[in-house]
Formats: sequence, C-alpha cells, structure tokens
Amino acid sequence: MTFKDRPYFRRILDLDELLREGKPVTTRILASRWETSTKTVQRFLDTMRDEFGAPIEFERAQGSYRYTDPSWHLPWIPVKGVDLFAIGIAAKVFQIYEGTPVADDLRGAFERLAEVMPEEVKIHPSSLVERLYIHPQPLRVVDRAVWNAVATSLREKTTLEVLYQKPGDEARRREIEPYTLVLSQGDWFVAARDPEDGVVKTFYLSRIREARHTVFRYAVPKDFDAARHFGETIGIYVGGESFRFRVRFSREIAPWVAEVRWHPRQELTPLPTGEVELELPAGSPVEAKRFVLSFGKEAQALAPAELVEAIRIEVRAMAAAAG
Repeated sequence: MTFKDRPYFRRILDLDELLREGKPVTTRILASRWETSTKTVQRFLDTMRDEFGAPIEFERAQGSYRYTDPSWHLPWIPVKGVDLFAIGIAAKVFQIYEGTPVADDLRGAFERLAEVMPEEVKIHPSSLVERLYIHPQPLRVVDRAVWNAVATSLREKTTLEVLYQKPGDEARRREIEPYTLVLSQGDWFVAARDPEDGVVKTFYLSRIREARHTVFRYAVPKDFDAARHFGETIGIYVGGESFRFRVRFSREIAPWVAEVRWHPRQELTPLPTGEVELELPAGSPVEAKRFVLSFGKEAQALAPAELVEAIRIEVRAMAAAAG
C-alpha cells in the first residue's frame, strides 16, 4: 500500500493496525511503507506518544515497536453502527442533488468513514442503503468549478467574480459578496450582496457560467441571519414587501394539503364543508400565484385582492391559449 500524499490520519490508522496485528514495525519499515524518511517517522512516533498518549515502545528483543498496553485504543469520536447507517442514508438521499458536487463528496466521506470503523461496527456501505430507492428529481446542474469557487469565497470571505446568465438574457459579468448557500425545492442558490446597489440578492448556482474568487475581502454583517432573511416567504423571493395570502382548497384535496407543513408560519383552518383554508407568507406576487395555480381547479385564491385578480387574468390567458 502506498501512502504518499495520503492524509495524516491514514498513517495513524496504519500504524495502529500493524501494532495490533503484531507485525514488525521499525522506523525503516514505516519509512519505506509511507515513502518518507526515518526522521519523519521518528517524529511521527513521538507525536503519537505526546499527543495521543500512545504506549509505544521499542522492544530490542523482538526488534520492533509494540504497544506496552494492548488495551489502549485511539481516542476517536465514538460512532455506532446506527450512526453509520444514518450517515449512509444521508449520502443516499443526496442523490436528489446529483447536479451538485456535494452528492459525490458526501458519498466519498461516508465510504471513507466506513473504512475506518472498528470491526464491530464496520459494514459494507452498500448493505446499509440497498433498500432505499431515490426517484429521480428535476434539477438544475451545478458545475463543480462554480461550486468550489463559491465555497472558497464563503470560507475565505473574498469577493466572487461571476459570469451570470438568466434564461433568455445574455451572460453578464458581475462581482458579488456571498453571504450563505441556500437550498430550496431542489435548487441551490447563493445569497450575496451586490456591491452595485448594496442589496442582498439570490443567485442560482446553475446560472453561473464562470466563477473566480478574488483576493478582495469583505465582511458579512453580524446581524445577517438567513432564516430571518428568507423566513417571510414560502420561496426565495426577497427584497420587496412581504405579505400573506389565503387559499381555499376543495374537499378532494384538503386532506393532502393538511398533512403537509408548507411553512413554519402557516395558518391552516378546517372548514365545516370539508374544505380547508391555508394562509402563507410570500415575498413576491409571482411566488404566490405559482403556488395557487399549481393546484389547478382544486385551489381558490381568497386574498389579497391583487393576487385574486392576477390569477383571473392568468386563467383567462390559459383558456384562450387552449382554444
């Protein structure tokens, strides 16, 4: 096994395994195995003793390092089989977001974690999730280079230069200051301040054609809170004046509507007729209109008046288009 350029913790695990199996362990053997120098190995062994309290001693009679206390174990954070199962399910669920690099990253992290589990909880990753099927979802694909650039910008607080293209428009270069990543209804966004007008806007990651983080630093306001920023809307439209809208659902669909929590600040009212009325917050009339229209004839907008009129106009236009 070649350990060149492997993470430091892999050497720790390798050394622990060799010592527990009683195999010959010397600085020369480890230097050859890890493709490094004997001095580096010696410093590594000293660190194991000093930082981890590992009872490692060289036994001259056997010409090998040994654990003087075989009951000693590495001080890892305890992870039980049930925890590994939960992580495996999470990795599988991220298939919903195959359009983003995070899906592959999470699967890789799960597989690496499974490899280093103690034998009593080590289970082949596939055995944990083979009974879970994720149905393909509509999604917008995010380029890995864009994802990495946004992640670096968020981590290092450096401005991001992007080539952004809305559907039907020409691509435009702009500089933004990312505040937070946003996941909404299967799409990934970044909430970022636009230095041109100082407004925090929401950008689709899938619409960023190119991205490059710069060396220019910025600061996220201490009072910025993503939950508060997006909390007054069922979607991601913000910036305008938020409002609440009310919808009545037919008896046929009322039970289905009632079993879903559409928003933490919703108000659901059952009616004697078997219908239900639902009141929700929104940040845009377009957002509210799309929500109501998605239920077709089973939903009737009640308020505000502007929303009711907008839906009437839309329905007339749909009827005209249908001939």
